Amino acid sequence: MNKSTRSQFNDVLRQQGSKIGILPVENIPNEESRIEEVKRLGILNKDFSDEAKYNSLTQLATIITKSKIGLINILGANIQQCKTNFGINVVEKTITEEIPREISICQYSLASPKEPLIINDLNSDGRTKNFHKMDFFEGIRFYAGSPLITSKGYSIGTLCVIDSKPKKVNHDQIEGLRILADQVVGMIEQEFETKNGDLVEVKNFENDENILTTKYFSTSSILFADFVGFTKLVEQMEPGDLIQTLNTFFNGFDKLSKKHKITKVKTIGDCYMCVAGIPKQQKDHAQEICALAFDMLQFVDGINIQHQVLDKPIWKLRIGIHTGPLIAGSTSDSLDIWGDSVNIASRLESSGEEGKIHISEKTADHLGKNGIFNPRGEINLKNKGIWKTYYLEDLKFHE
Repeated sequence: MNKSTRSQFNDVLRQQGSKIGILPVENIPNEESRIEEVKRLGILNKDFSDEAKYNSLTQLATIITKSKIGLINILGANIQQCKTNFGINVVEKTITEEIPREISICQYSLASPKEPLIINDLNSDGRTKNFHKMDFFEGIRFYAGSPLITSKGYSIGTLCVIDSKPKKVNHDQIEGLRILADQVVGMIEQEFETKNGDLVEVKNFENDENILTTKYFSTSSILFADFVGFTKLVEQMEPGDLIQTLNTFFNGFDKLSKKHKITKVKTIGDCYMCVAGIPKQQKDHAQEICALAFDMLQFVDGINIQHQVLDKPIWKLRIGIHTGPLIAGSTSDSLDIWGDSVNIASRLESSGEEGKIHISEKTADHLGKNGIFNPRGEINLKNKGIWKTYYLEDLKFHE
């Protein structure tokens, strides 16, 4: 399809979409910067169709989700380009190479760019219920897409699958899509860096064992631990004893973190902060950080037994854990992490109870059958809205 014909075709699609009530996504976070990232990487001008490594990932996506069609779509300011696909014929490929963004399904991923977009039945979803009225989308009932997030934290499109029948995907299938999407972005950025020499500066951490770039991680598990009633302890204890006791706890937490291959971030006053799944990605990061949480509580209990004998104040620990994406990087000689997931983990800790591990639904999903949960119900996390949370009672593999 030549440029003139494509332009006319897209105008017709826009008119049809507007006529049947397809609503474009609004209030996209950081849209200007996102568009600049798409331009920086030059992917709207790049042809992926003959590159087997991309084609194989779309095929693998269909296998993981048991879907008919897999696509890699790039979202520009006004258009969506399909860069590679699996499961569609030549005519369908020609049509889908470029369509207006405002009549695409993938556009809705931009509203929550760090989360997968799962639509079990397009006809039942408020955003897509009218799509079947367009011949272009006739026969599509299911959609699942994982955002393509660059190392700078911007979504440039999706790796998605579609099917002709409504269905659901489980947590492992969604995680599989995420991992494949990360691979797509990794290949895009590696090719760009090789071509342009735009390598990201790296920082060395943990005695040269891990090298970490300042980058986006699509999944991780973050733990905040804080001592309840610390202000009262400050009033009760001599400064020297207070500092020594804190050091005893934090040094113990450091050793436990290394045991579970967890990365310590920092301590802030009486708060201990660590993260699993970075810089080295690990499938079981949620399990490991929850196992660490139980060990931390047990360690505090052990110290408190000594304090009871010595008639010293009892320390009570409160823990919050959330699983989600973040940006990690270096400040001076230390690791730091940023993002909404970090804030949510902090809110979970502050809204929890002493001696308990307060986790989000996301973390519970990652634990699956390995966790024993006590549902707390829906609670209002400060500045984060209503969240479904749990107290983690035990891990089936935890000794």
